[in-house]
Amino acid sequence: MIGGHFSFHQQLEETISSFFSHSPDSAVIYTTGYTANSASLQSLLRKEDIAIVDMAVHASVYEGCLLTNRKSFPHNDLQSLERILKDVQGSYRTKMIIIDGVYSQDGDIAPLDKIRELANRYGAYLMVDDAHGIGVIGKTGRGAMELYSVIDQVDFITGTFSKTFAGIGGYVIAPPKVAAYLKFQSRQHIFSATSTPAVAGIIKAIELIDQEPQWQARLSENITYFKNGLISLGLDVGITGSAIIPVKIGDPHKTSDVGSMLLKAGIYTNPILYPAVAKKNARIRMSVMATHTREHLDKTLNAFEHIKRVM
Repeated sequence: MIGGHFSFHQQLEETISSFFSHSPDSAVIYTTGYTANSASLQSLLRKEDIAIVDMAVHASVYEGCLLTNRKSFPHNDLQSLERILKDVQGSYRTKMIIIDGVYSQDGDIAPLDKIRELANRYGAYLMVDDAHGIGVIGKTGRGAMELYSVIDQVDFITGTFSKTFAGIGGYVIAPPKVAAYLKFQSRQHIFSATSTPAVAGIIKAIELIDQEPQWQARLSENITYFKNGLISLGLDVGITGSAIIPVKIGDPHKTSDVGSMLLKAGIYTNPILYPAVAKKNARIRMSVMATHTREHLDKTLNAFEHIKRVM
């Protein structure tokens, strides 16, 4: 704030605001996506308020709620969400529902249209972190919010530049007065080192979403091909609707072994164990890219086939 806000930061704020069809003064950028969530929530919600969060939201959201009241509802359980909204009516200054657009471990999508309706009915704000949906889902890559036609009805949009945009940093899209408030009140924004001129590359990455839609189309083809291949092998990929594809194994020791075998075969994956997921819900987590070739995907499918046969 004192001397680290340059023209390229201003241009990035205006570009990400425009991407979501908001006015140029609607964005705040942070040096990480993690602090975009934690810093904004710590500034906005205090002891008079309450955050109502899906249990599967990112750890940065939980950190952001340390200064306020919090209630969690089971993942995508709308009945539980409504019950909490009823219970807290009239008890807090501000109620905010906080969810992901696409969830990072299962790759499934929040039913945003129904959640928005509940927020309206009970007078709650809605914050959506769509880090994993932007550039992947929606007709023009605006994520789960575009998929459910609520992009102009979400009060706070947060995300990261480290996924589709291939950079480092995060952002919050909010009403202009709130964005200005965050710039002067969120300590992680005021006292962090500023992002380098390299973030100018993110501006181009945002523009390329619209200029080169063939990448999103190719990604969609890769997702379908790879997911169908895993299912044909009898593997459990859950209910993913995104580029995040888990192979659910359950046993953490077996999951670690599978991860090691895949790595030896030249395939990098993420074995996800407790506490990132429940103890009996370990899985191999993969993210498909538009630049993966059929040869890449087939190599991985063949490796899974071999591992299933020998284990």
